[in-house]
Amino acid sequence: MSDYIWFAISGVLFALSGSVFVKLGWQIWKKQKSDLIITYHCERVSKENKQAYCTLSGIGVLIMGIGFFLSAICIAFKQSVFIFIPMTAGLILGSTLLTSAVIKYNR
Repeated sequence: MSDYIWFAISGVLFALSGSVFVKLGWQIWKKQKSDLIITYHCERVSKENKQAYCTLSGIGVLIMGIGFFLSAICIAFKQSVFIFIPMTAGLILGSTLLTSAVIKYNR
């Protein structure tokens, strides 16, 4: 019974985290809210590249949120070690997109 409670708590936390990341990613990507990104990185992006930078960064954050949310769904249906695979994949892919956006447009 106590294992089920810990899985339920972690599932709810993953779903909440995923929802926050998806909302932030959508705001950065679609509404071009660059103030949600670290100010130091946004100041160095030119006005011509702001849209592309926000698009790449927003998609990266959105993918992280989807990874968390998929892990929450996996926790609801299956209690195993493999539930962390979507989260890990989302974090790696999202971090890669964020890093590539910073390297490409932060000059």
